[in-house]
Amino acid sequence: MPELPEVETIVRQLREYGVEGRTIRSVDVLWARTVEPLPVDRFRRELVGDTILRIDRVGKWVMLVLTSGRFLMIHLRMSGSFSTSPGSHDRLVLFLSGEMVLYYRDTRKFGRWKLVEDPSTVLDALGPDALTRDFNLRYFTAVMRGKHRRIKPLLLDQSVVAGLGNIYADEALWEAGIHPERWSDSLEDGELRTLCAAIRHVLRIGIRNRGTSLGKGRTNYRDLKGRSGGHRAEVNAYGRTGEPCKRCGVALERIIVGQRSTHFCPHCQKKT
Repeated sequence: MPELPEVETIVRQLREYGVEGRTIRSVDVLWARTVEPLPVDRFRRELVGDTILRIDRVGKWVMLVLTSGRFLMIHLRMSGSFSTSPGSHDRLVLFLSGEMVLYYRDTRKFGRWKLVEDPSTVLDALGPDALTRDFNLRYFTAVMRGKHRRIKPLLLDQSVVAGLGNIYADEALWEAGIHPERWSDSLEDGELRTLCAAIRHVLRIGIRNRGTSLGKGRTNYRDLKGRSGGHRAEVNAYGRTGEPCKRCGVALERIIVGQRSTHFCPHCQKKT
């Protein structure tokens, strides 16, 4: 579930916590399938003694740049998170210099850690990160004009735009007043301009609010300090089925688009 705002929040907190510059003293892999493609023993052996030079984010990936020149790529998938204290769903533990311990928690076990020589082996499959200069109106227009797909599934395609997920796609479409079942090549220039700006806006607001948590269950997003994201109270569309639209007052509806739950206003986001 963690999307760009949630991953960015975690990356910023890891930096603030002082993870950058720490040497990896030991690694405990508590769920073998967390790491790939290396076997667990080699993964541990390769990491020990290396130092975390920098922590970056690309799309939904956390990227640890190591002084050895290698890269530790981490995808949180549905329920991955980090913590500074142990828990019952820890899948990997990093023991760092200065007595720092970092716990990777993943209730549903879908998250993956990849130690690679070249990050392009992971990142080349992605489109531009939604908050970089490469994701601009010229690029966005060319992609939308060049495809004939429903706009909601297209926005979720990480090869088109990296970082956008179900929550913020619904939010961006609501903000732009575009129905999630519109064909991508049917959008007019003004609609494309509005939607491109809305994507950036909703992601930045999500970051400002430390991401979105949809409930209090064990699989819901938590930040490094174990707190829920603060953005849930400010969502305009996602998860608000039957509630009044904040713009027009009409009850929001839920449909399935591209096998994904989708929330929209039937009055503000007309299909035709």
